[in-house]
Amino acid sequence: MSEQTKKISNIHIPDKVVLVLLAWFGAVGVNGTIAFKGDQIPYTNSFLAFVIFFLNLFVLKLCIGEYRNLSIKEKICPLVFSLLISFSLHMGASLEKAENVDFKNAGLYIFSLLLALFLAPVVFFIWNKLPAFLKGSFFKDETKGFKYIHVWMMLFILWLPVFFAFFPGAFVYDATEEYTEVISRAFTMHHPLLHVLILGGIVHLAEYLGMDANVGIAVYTVCQMAVFSAVLSYLIMWLGKRGMSKRFLLCTLLFFGLFPIFPMYAVCSAKDTLFTAAFLLVVLLLVDRLISGEEFYKSKKIAFVVASFIMMLLRNNGFYAYLAGMVIMAVIGLIRKEDKRQLSRLMILMLLSMILYLGGSRCLMLACHASDDEHQEMLTVPIQQLARVYKYSPESFSQDELITLYEILPHDHLITYNSRISDVLKSGFDNHAYESDPGKYRKLWWSIAKKKPYIYLNAWLANSYGYWYPDMVINVYGGNEMYTFTYKDSSYFGFETEPPGHRVSLFPLLERFYKNISLELFQQRIPVISMFFAPGFVFYIFALHFFGLIKRKRIKLMAAYSPVLMLWATVLLGPTILVRYVLILWCIIPLLIYTCGESDEYSFN
Repeated sequence: MSEQTKKISNIHIPDKVVLVLLAWFGAVGVNGTIAFKGDQIPYTNSFLAFVIFFLNLFVLKLCIGEYRNLSIKEKICPLVFSLLISFSLHMGASLEKAENVDFKNAGLYIFSLLLALFLAPVVFFIWNKLPAFLKGSFFKDETKGFKYIHVWMMLFILWLPVFFAFFPGAFVYDATEEYTEVISRAFTMHHPLLHVLILGGIVHLAEYLGMDANVGIAVYTVCQMAVFSAVLSYLIMWLGKRGMSKRFLLCTLLFFGLFPIFPMYAVCSAKDTLFTAAFLLVVLLLVDRLISGEEFYKSKKIAFVVASFIMMLLRNNGFYAYLAGMVIMAVIGLIRKEDKRQLSRLMILMLLSMILYLGGSRCLMLACHASDDEHQEMLTVPIQQLARVYKYSPESFSQDELITLYEILPHDHLITYNSRISDVLKSGFDNHAYESDPGKYRKLWWSIAKKKPYIYLNAWLANSYGYWYPDMVINVYGGNEMYTFTYKDSSYFGFETEPPGHRVSLFPLLERFYKNISLELFQQRIPVISMFFAPGFVFYIFALHFFGLIKRKRIKLMAAYSPVLMLWATVLLGPTILVRYVLILWCIIPLLIYTCGESDEYSFN
């Protein structure tokens, strides 16, 4: 009889009843997490539910042992995390199939609780066993022979076929607008000026020198590939110096080089790629500080400040994530009684970075005579909320409130409300009217909020749920006509090369492969694999580690990751759901693996 069989056979009868109940709870709770269109009978009255029940039973037998003996206090953390995941899965399924969550439905809470009761022992098992497994599997200290320049070159070379398939690059996501700002000299603060000047400047310079715009786009793309691959290669080498095995480093290199999201965004003109590169370096250096101590302040403080400064210049929400992270690190540092000299030096560096950002942003605005009179980006959620009430409950507005609403959002734009994206709606927002009396419109928003709080909540959730619900099919642009195609089943990636560029693919078959990923239900049709393309699932990987750090009392390490969590929180207030906004979640996966299985010699608590 095997050791595992002995353990199972020794379980007392009452415990076996609990196992069966928990397994059944999990099978029942999963029911509401699947976005069936219509009734749930395809799941409940199927062999699938029966299989899931017995799989749950098997998993519980592996996981329940140590969890049973925990005190109530020790069970709280895995149960809370499981409740959050379960509740988000049930809400996400409702939003996916009906664009609405019925918060008055008791079943939402009952089924969420049942699934959480099943998940809690599983979550605890992962937190308890995964660090030792990772340490035993990937920490080998066999990394001699790896050289940075070689890793960098290999990663860049792995991306080259995709570059030639997309040649001169995927010139999408506001690229044409940024280029137009440069050639017209009509700058705004709508897009980060640093990226506008770099991207538009390089393309326009190529045209000024008598070359095709494609040359400028290609030059920008190659430079971006070099920067992005340089930062990812630095992460690989950093992991190698910390004792990760050659096998792990090679897997990481292949992950960065071949997993479609990385080469896809390496050749994409969106500001998010360079932003992610800078942000990844910031997070890596924050983790490095906890390990290196004094060495960080001697040799890496300038790199930290520069990366922080550039990161914030490339996305406005980077500043808010950075500021929130700074506050969290300061509070935790004081509570955990971190060395005051080290903590104060970190705060000075972060404060200096923010001052440089605020000053640099202001200087760029003045130098470019850029206008800064747009408010709709900051008001995306309130705009969506008012429009949703206007669509589903127009009687909630009094005649005077309708007049006030039309002053900032005309009827022709209000009727374009789309629960998953606010771009068309907010393009009609009257900034001048809003600036004339902001209090008047805040009062309108609050008045409607008191009447229709659930509609407001659903407007926000429907506009962001893909970041925390892994089963969402990203098709926020469905029906939109672009220059060379119309979005139909999926809008996972922008794909095309917009004017003034034009696509000249040298590898049409590879281009077709990426077109399938971008515009069709391609990877979503592949079980298991599809999850690794889902922002919601990758966030769960991060959240599992983040909460696990609390359980393991690695509080300072948790604080170092807090800017990532804060960035994710800011995109929940954004205009839509796209991979590019949370690209960092894929980039830090190897770092999460390291810090999950890190050596106990480092004091991360």
